[in-house]
Amino acid sequence: MLGVGSHVPRNASGGKTQEGKYTLQATAGKLRIVARAEWRLGEEAGDPWVGAKAGRWLGERGSAMVRAGLRAWKASGVEEVNGRGVGIIGVGRGGEWPGWLEGTSVREVVEKWRDKSPLWLLEVLPNLPVAQLAVEIGARGPVETLRERDGVEGDVEKRIQRWGKRGVKWVVSVRLTSTGAKAEVWGWEGEK
Repeated sequence: MLGVGSHVPRNASGGKTQEGKYTLQATAGKLRIVARAEWRLGEEAGDPWVGAKAGRWLGERGSAMVRAGLRAWKASGVEEVNGRGVGIIGVGRGGEWPGWLEGTSVREVVEKWRDKSPLWLLEVLPNLPVAQLAVEIGARGPVETLRERDGVEGDVEKRIQRWGKRGVKWVVSVRLTSTGAKAEVWGWEGEK
């Protein structure tokens, strides 16, 4: 006779138990935006991310997303937070290859590639800016990046609602714009 034992912890990550019930629940209340902020490309005054090493290899647009998110988070006034109770969602263009690769021969790509820092590739990873924002805030909840398209606002709100059912109390939503980035901090009424 073969016995099979469960190795799922009583309170597994993600808030699910062996019985499949969620253990962490957001406080009942209506979803609302508690803070907004933006960061414009080329802006320097009031930089919330002064001297960050990651700012050098994230690129201007990725850094704008992190800076807008940090501004919104600070403006929200949220002080004490369980890291798993904070999620980050980003909306951007996705990983785009740099312009210097377009229309070039293999030889030209190799020559230009040698002139670049090896970290340039990190600029094209679509989830990297929101992952860096999560690190800066201390968020250990879900982190996701959606590609910019029609109707993406509805997808963002649906994900925030779903995350709330899983115990996420605060969500920083950051979006790439033509002039930089905009961010919002979402929470539920009754959360402080």
